[in-house]
Amino acid sequence: MSVPVFDEWFSFSIRRNRKSFILSYIALTITFCAFYFIWIWFAQTPGGRDVGFFVFGTPAILCSYLLTSQRLRDFGVSGWFTLLWIPINLTEGDIRLVLTLVTTLVLCGIPSTPGPNRYGPSPLEI
Repeated sequence: MSVPVFDEWFSFSIRRNRKSFILSYIALTITFCAFYFIWIWFAQTPGGRDVGFFVFGTPAILCSYLLTSQRLRDFGVSGWFTLLWIPINLTEGDIRLVLTLVTTLVLCGIPSTPGPNRYGPSPLEI
C-alpha cells in the first residue's frame, strides 16, 4: 500500500512512490484550479483575481515542491534538489517546456528504491 493521495502533502519526512505522487499531483492541480476559478468567478477586478492567485497559488506551489521532494527521497535523492524547479520556472520559451517535461518524466519514471533507504522505510511497506 502506498501513501494515501490526500495524506501528508506538507510533510518534510516521508517518501512517496510513483502512483501516489502522480495521483497527488493531479488532485493538487484539480483542487487549485477549482478554488481559483471559483474565486475569479466572484472577483470584480483584475486586482482581485491577482489576490486569488496569490491566496491559492502560494500554498499550491509550496505543496508541489514538497510533493516533488517526497518523490525524490523515494528513489534516494535529497529533497533539496526540488529547488532546481526555481531556475527551470524562471526560464522562458521552449527550453522551459522541455526541462519541465524531462523533469516530470524522471519523477514519474524512476522506480522507488526497494526497501528502506536513508530517508525512511519504503512507502509500499507502511
